[in-house]
Amino acid sequence: MDKISILFAKFAGLQKNFNNIAWSSGRTGGSIVEHLLSQFDKCRIELKELMPELFSDLPDVKIPEPYGRGGIKGETIYTIYQVTPILQNIDYILEVRTNYRVGEKIENEARPQRVFISHGRSKEWYKIQAYIEKDIKLESLELAQEPILGRTVLQKLNDEAGRCGYAVIVMTGDDIVGEEVRARENVMHEVGFFQGKYGLQNVTLLHEEGVNIPSNIHGLVYIPFPKDTVEATFGALSRELKAQLT
Repeated sequence: MDKISILFAKFAGLQKNFNNIAWSSGRTGGSIVEHLLSQFDKCRIELKELMPELFSDLPDVKIPEPYGRGGIKGETIYTIYQVTPILQNIDYILEVRTNYRVGEKIENEARPQRVFISHGRSKEWYKIQAYIEKDIKLESLELAQEPILGRTVLQKLNDEAGRCGYAVIVMTGDDIVGEEVRARENVMHEVGFFQGKYGLQNVTLLHEEGVNIPSNIHGLVYIPFPKDTVEATFGALSRELKAQLT
């Protein structure tokens, strides 16, 4: 469980504990409520640090001072009216979180379930397209197969990429520079383009063994395959696509 999930679990626990307080004539002892107030204050500070985009404007509800003292031992006393703003604050926090998660789900569901296939000169990408459509049962799109409609290459790329939600990039050795075997420049450009458009988790790079990987993308996760044997990636590719699109 990540930090944010743990934090909201704490808020949910605080909400439950506050609601379970047995108020006697609208009052309760400090031994019951003070540790909850302290925990709320710490959680609220952490929340603003972790999720400023959602909670930077969260009202700073003042932690109340004891209403007075009472009982034989003179224990501190708090009233329900002092704690009510804290409860309202927690309710607001949890409601925003719920609506935010609903929004995330809707956005993810709205992402097109179509795979953009990027490639160089090698015809290995045909195998990838056939596998995606026939075996995984997902639609695919390849730029040259789409009509130009008077668009520049970049306009066409951007427009057609908007119809997809995932990219598979087939990086084959199409150019030789000195002693290095390299992928086409358009393929290297599209690696960065699709990572920026779809997010790192929605781009799979299929890398032909022996092809040079530029230093600016070292560390990128890829699926290797021997020359002219891209079908060796099918199992791993299927797992990636099904995890994100099905």
